[in-house]
Amino acid sequence: MLARLRRRATFANVTSALALFVALGGTSYAAITLPANSVGSDQIRTGAVGTSEVRTGGVGAAEIRTSAVRASEIKTGGVGASEIHTDAVRAKEIKSGAVGNDELAADAVTGPKVKDGSLEAADLSDAARSSLAGNAPFRAAVDKAGTLAAGNGTVVRNGPGVYTVDFGKDVSACFYSATLAAVKTDTPDPGSVTITKGAAATSITVNTFNGGAATDEPFHLGVSC
Repeated sequence: MLARLRRRATFANVTSALALFVALGGTSYAAITLPANSVGSDQIRTGAVGTSEVRTGGVGAAEIRTSAVRASEIKTGGVGASEIHTDAVRAKEIKSGAVGNDELAADAVTGPKVKDGSLEAADLSDAARSSLAGNAPFRAAVDKAGTLAAGNGTVVRNGPGVYTVDFGKDVSACFYSATLAAVKTDTPDPGSVTITKGAAATSITVNTFNGGAATDEPFHLGVSC
């Protein structure tokens, strides 16, 4: 029998038999299924898994390593209010200076949220400053040398006919009136007087003139708040 097979074994016969074996064997191999959990990270080529291989919703918090997602992995504008857990953003998560007027909702900051003593007079409205002044009857009688003869302020003579009267309280929203007047032994020459707000919110600048020239003159100043 073996002798007969050797005589009949030609190259064509052997090639045909091998082709038939491979064809049958390949079909059988294709039908084999992989057992569960048989493919791990070692079997996956680097970069082989892209977004098209990930099922929608297939990656959750359990699949993400702690600190694995950084700013470079987040699309600009990709994180909105719906992605942020309630109370998840605290003071330490906010960069210094990152919250400005544009980030605050209207009426979001109320009195209880303002630190005591953190507001200055410049932060208040004119009406509020006037109210804080307490409608005090601020007044001053000043002689030519810039000495306060009567009243409740302090006076500094800055130059010929230029006086700064400071009342120690915000008077920037108040009304002023001044007139040249006799103060003690000083009597005014014919002239005029002007008033402007001082450099500080608590002060008023008075300018006295005689014939259009700045000249030291005595005056009375009244402030109504």
